[in-house]
Amino acid sequence: MSTEPTDRQATSVRPPERTSEVLETDPEWEGGGLSVVVPTYNERTNVRRTVDRCRDALDDRPFEIVVVDDDSPDETWRVARDQYDDDDRVRVVRRQHDRGLATAVLRGFDEARHEYCVVIDADLQHPPELLPELADGFGDGADIVVGSRHVDGGGIDGWSVYRRVVSRTATLLTRATVPNARPIHDPLSGFFAVRRELLAGCEFAPTGYKILLELLAVCEHDRVVEVPYVFHERERGESKLSGQEYIEFLRHLYTLRRRSDC
Repeated sequence: MSTEPTDRQATSVRPPERTSEVLETDPEWEGGGLSVVVPTYNERTNVRRTVDRCRDALDDRPFEIVVVDDDSPDETWRVARDQYDDDDRVRVVRRQHDRGLATAVLRGFDEARHEYCVVIDADLQHPPELLPELADGFGDGADIVVGSRHVDGGGIDGWSVYRRVVSRTATLLTRATVPNARPIHDPLSGFFAVRRELLAGCEFAPTGYKILLELLAVCEHDRVVEVPYVFHERERGESKLSGQEYIEFLRHLYTLRRRSDC
């Protein structure tokens, strides 16, 4: 699978009718390893805490952690490499030429060795302790498992009313615009897991940072399970969001809508 978005023609996929369900039981883990993809940029104050908490959460399961860093000026990649040099379950990929969260995640997918891939932010806004529950969704027959802020038990902590309104509006707009996102309560989540075999043959052309939305639009899948979680504001470091990111998001929606109409 190529992870480079350049010189690529996007392919529209029309999968069969699909459903989204909230995971309410504890299905038996069906086996298979977990590759945790952690994209980073200027996260030296967070990366060790994130990796350590991921390792602790998955200690009783086969796993690896793939840190994909965009050559951070604060040398996040070096901090992670030096800290985990003696742990073969942690690998650090330093991208010196490519940039962007979406393509970093795709690079992580390409590097993954296990049957299932999970994407988690390095700023601890996604709780690593929930990784086993996301993995359990595959035992329940899911193709994609989404950490959801917008189902019972989920939520957002520390946001202003304005940010909540903007986020909710973006979610509703996404569900109205992209057909494959309509059954999903939180299609803009950055905390999700996917069967790696699902990625084979998918033609990604991502922009911005909403890789789950791209995946829902172009990859064949039958069943999505949503796991509630509470999104917490970052404790350390600076947010990467800007007005330009919102513009890119609207462009991405427009592109995905056109592709779905083809």
